[in-house]
Amino acid sequence: MPSDVCGTQVARSLLEPLLPPGEKVGAQPTSSVGVKRCRMLVDGKVVLSTSIEKHDANTSAGDVASSAYGVEPTDTRADGGHTIYSKTGAVSLVECPGSASANSTVWATVRTSHDVKASSVRDFVKGYATAVGKSDACRALTTRDHA
Repeated sequence: MPSDVCGTQVARSLLEPLLPPGEKVGAQPTSSVGVKRCRMLVDGKVVLSTSIEKHDANTSAGDVASSAYGVEPTDTRADGGHTIYSKTGAVSLVECPGSASANSTVWATVRTSHDVKASSVRDFVKGYATAVGKSDACRALTTRDHA
């Protein structure tokens, strides 16, 4: 069982409930402008997809959920509205350190290929967003670095 999602450290206790049983777990990272994605595979089948996305500063969780798979803007909210989650997906605001650009926000998303407990999806996306905030992803996704 891995303890990272394409290099972002996440507690196994958060990741394990989202992965179905299987022999071989793997990860495929991809990225494009403003988005870093990770697909987790079990026995060669994609079972979990995550993304770290840069959005405008005034973007809301509902805005991100409306374009994310597996979660709708009307699904359950947590963290004062900064997290929205369901049995198949979630979005959560990443708290980037002060060095991140003030004119953008960074969001973590997760989608599963199968229904899991909504609370497990919520716990994972919150843990993932926290890990992303502590990694260099905030800096990498925001255009301005402070020297």
